[in-house]
Amino acid sequence: MSTHGHRTTSDSRLTPATEREGPWTTPNLLTVFRIALLVPFLYMVSEGRFGLALAVFFLASLTDFADGYVARRYKQQSRLGRFLDPLADKLLTTAGFVVLAIPHQGFASIPVWLAVAVVGRDFIIVLGSLVVYRLTKFKDFKPTLLGKINTLVELGLIVWFLVFHTTGRLIFLLPYLYAIVLASLIISGAEYIFRGAGILRRHRGAAQAES
Repeated sequence: MSTHGHRTTSDSRLTPATEREGPWTTPNLLTVFRIALLVPFLYMVSEGRFGLALAVFFLASLTDFADGYVARRYKQQSRLGRFLDPLADKLLTTAGFVVLAIPHQGFASIPVWLAVAVVGRDFIIVLGSLVVYRLTKFKDFKPTLLGKINTLVELGLIVWFLVFHTTGRLIFLLPYLYAIVLASLIISGAEYIFRGAGILRRHRGAAQAES
């Protein structure tokens, strides 16, 4: 959504701030910075330097909070931002799970099956969205509450995995966290499937009503 700027004409019409500033608002630049942080994060993890990887990931999390706050506080929401923000989160979580699942000599990795489940869920959702769009032209896809919770759970697992292995403490809790993530993947994934099925059903009903 755009915001109202200063009065620019005698008829008191207000120009949206985001239109004046273009797509590269402060929130969008923060989101791009978060995407760029993937490079040092992945490098630190691949080198087994969990402490530095945790610091980079924490900085990325701060930008996630900051871009949302600035966008709401100064009303700088934009279409680009609505696309980039979830994309940045997905890139961060997907890349994090994949690189943490790759076996490296000398330090631990998360289960490969969990990384496959994370990537597989996202692939199914994207593929399903494309199918729904091709059949119905519906494109108002938005993350659901359970989808947002799932993203937080995935990010949380990455954080605690890095914390536990940096400190060498509470590592025994990780299997329980894996189970929570898996449950979140299944529940949120099922919600998206039911949502897509509902869109297809309504489209079919509307088509039949018109014929």
